[in-house]
Amino acid sequence: MPYIEVKVFEDRFEDPSFSQRMVEAVTQAMTSVLGEEVGAESTVIVEGVPRNRWGHGGKLMG
Repeated sequence: MPYIEVKVFEDRFEDPSFSQRMVEAVTQAMTSVLGEEVGAESTVIVEGVPRNRWGHGGKLMG
C-alpha cells in the first residue's frame, strides 16, 4: 500500500480543484507503474508550504 506525500507551494491551493486533480494524477501515475490494485490502495497527502519556508539553491523562494 503506497503512501505518497506531495509538498507544493501553498498558493497552489487557491485553485479549489487543485487537491483533487493532484491526488488523481499521482494515483494514476502509481497505477500506471504498479497496477490497478495498487492504485486503489494508495494514500496521497498533499501539503502546502509557504514560499518563505521553501529553499532551493541556498535561497528562499519567497
